[in-house]
Amino acid sequence: MLKKIRMTISIIVLGLSLYGLFSNHNEMLPFTMAGLAILMVIMGAEERQKNRKSYRSYLLFGVSALLLLVSIEGFIY
Repeated sequence: MLKKIRMTISIIVLGLSLYGLFSNHNEMLPFTMAGLAILMVIMGAEERQKNRKSYRSYLLFGVSALLLLVSIEGFIY
């Protein structure tokens, strides 16, 4: 289930990134970063489901929180 959601969000983020890159629309950047934050939360959840006792899931959750804050800041300004 998480793999299908991860693949779908990955394709959406890739599409947003390519659109922003080729059209020079910097207004799409907060949406791209929010999508990446959601993607990293899902990847962190997958790591936690595998019961790996590593720092990787915590790192993914931390980076996703930072990306979410930056994307919110991008929406405001």
